[in-house]
Amino acid sequence: MEYKKDTWTSCDYAEFLDSLKAASDEKYRLFNSRLVPGTEKLFGVRIPVLRKIARDILKGNYSDFLLCPIGDYHEERIIEGLVLAGKNCGFDELLSDYRYFCGRILNWAVCDTVSFKGIKKYRPLFFAETDALLRSDNPWCLRQTLSALMSFYLDSEYIGTVLEKTAAVSSEHYYVQMMQAWLFATALAKCRTETLDFLRSSSLPSAVWSMTAQKVRDSLRICNEDKNEVSILAKNKTSNI
Repeated sequence: MEYKKDTWTSCDYAEFLDSLKAASDEKYRLFNSRLVPGTEKLFGVRIPVLRKIARDILKGNYSDFLLCPIGDYHEERIIEGLVLAGKNCGFDELLSDYRYFCGRILNWAVCDTVSFKGIKKYRPLFFAETDALLRSDNPWCLRQTLSALMSFYLDSEYIGTVLEKTAAVSSEHYYVQMMQAWLFATALAKCRTETLDFLRSSSLPSAVWSMTAQKVRDSLRICNEDKNEVSILAKNKTSNI
């Protein structure tokens, strides 16, 4: 199928779904159905194929594509997100698309596959919106926004505030807590001094501490000395909670 189109009709979208079915891999579908909760509607198309399709759609009339009745299949949601994230647009449109996409996320795999790289062009503007985004009742909005902070703001300019924002997120959702831990571990690898100082003085939920210690232990970018210190911190801090 040709995905670079001047127009998208209902017939074109039906052909698009047929092409996803044709590109499916049954072993990959079964693997994903076990790995990713919330993937009952799943073709089993590999991520590189989905990224290629989204890139081709973006070369044509992607606005027409986004007006199609995009359904609930795992791959449909990912391609929709990749097209939204790949648009070249102003900040207001980017933020609107970002909020919309957060409401379309079904699981961690959809969330983590899509990154709005346009945020790099509007870092101060987007950062100003993160407090509101991190107060969302939608756990996938929380995870997506923590992921954006991890991807675009772990530097000397933002690190202190990013760590504070991350610690302030209060959620019992496993995939939100895991993203908090992932961010802390990545921050330790990139901004060691600031992150260690923060962790030494912080109070985190026991689950986030445990996940952070595990993420730090698994990292190949963090020295054994720091791994040991975070493990001890996690043990001491959780014993006092």
